[in-house]
Amino acid sequence: MAEYRNMAKRLWILVVIVFGGLFCLSYLDVESTQENFLDWEGERVLHTFNDTADASSDQQIIELQDANGMPLWFGRHFYKDVCISGKCKMIRLWLFWDGAGNYLGFQVPEDEPLTKSDHTIFEHKDYIKLDDILKDPSSILKKLKQEDLVIIPDSIKNPYELDGYTAATQPALAEVVVKDAVYSCHTLWHTVYGPTQQEIFRLLDERTDADFLTQMLSSNKSEKIIWAIETIEKHREYHAEFYPRIIIFIKSEDDLLAETALDYFQKDELKDEQVKKQLVDEMPFFSARTNVELIWRLIENGGVLEEIFLQLLRFVKEGKLQVTSLNLVYQLYQPDFFENREIETLLNNFLKDKDAYVRTLTQKVLEIK
Repeated sequence: MAEYRNMAKRLWILVVIVFGGLFCLSYLDVESTQENFLDWEGERVLHTFNDTADASSDQQIIELQDANGMPLWFGRHFYKDVCISGKCKMIRLWLFWDGAGNYLGFQVPEDEPLTKSDHTIFEHKDYIKLDDILKDPSSILKKLKQEDLVIIPDSIKNPYELDGYTAATQPALAEVVVKDAVYSCHTLWHTVYGPTQQEIFRLLDERTDADFLTQMLSSNKSEKIIWAIETIEKHREYHAEFYPRIIIFIKSEDDLLAETALDYFQKDELKDEQVKKQLVDEMPFFSARTNVELIWRLIENGGVLEEIFLQLLRFVKEGKLQVTSLNLVYQLYQPDFFENREIETLLNNFLKDKDAYVRTLTQKVLEIK
């Protein structure tokens, strides 16, 4: 029995070494509501990653896939120096990206908590703030170098002599970094948005085909749908197959997803009359702001055919499109549209509308013919 236990122990140690600590027994609970990513179920796939700029960290990215082979997260185990001089305590942690390559979270070994420049241990609130910092891809830290982070005392002639606590954090950064941990925040932010993330994006792009895009669009995960929309934008050969589905996402209650879907339809896409028609057909289900933006794009991209102009007038009459949009709709009017009997009827009805605003706008349009 003892021999069996020793063999099992050696096997366990080998697994931990091979997977770079993937199955370490205890990690800090950074936030009570945050999941333990290492406990998620799925199939783990290793991707070798030769990161010459960070040789001390694991040279592999681990991907967790669901039963259909779709990515749930990507993770990498890091062991890094966080300050200029190399005298600071090394940090060890896992960083995770979601199935679309966006920052997802981090996990720190319980027996190796993050520490500050004065060697005090991170508190619970510090981990939460660090997580918020790492969630921001547009952080002020993006354009800063390490030597920009602190006020260097006159007694220090060479910034590489800094030991991590002899310089004060720049006052302008006080509210956007963890107190007394500016180097850690800066290093980890650039680690999240650095070569590892770019490699994850490459891995995802490498899989791009119609089936993969279909699964991403069907995932009910905003981040994956956004990735798919942006990928289709780069790979134009998939436009015809997927643009009708992208139109539907303009109705999403997720503002970022709705905006991304709308932004897909720019000048090139709006040269296609069928695309214009399908967009306009869905306008009663869009927000007022979206409808205004869409009509402006139609105006700027050469206008619309008679059929689409008629549909817009119908929507206004039926209350499916805001009356305040009528001023923009009329900018799509062409004099020969009046030859259409239904358009003529609708315009004459608007000319008699009880709303003075509608009557005035319509009168100005009829003066064009």
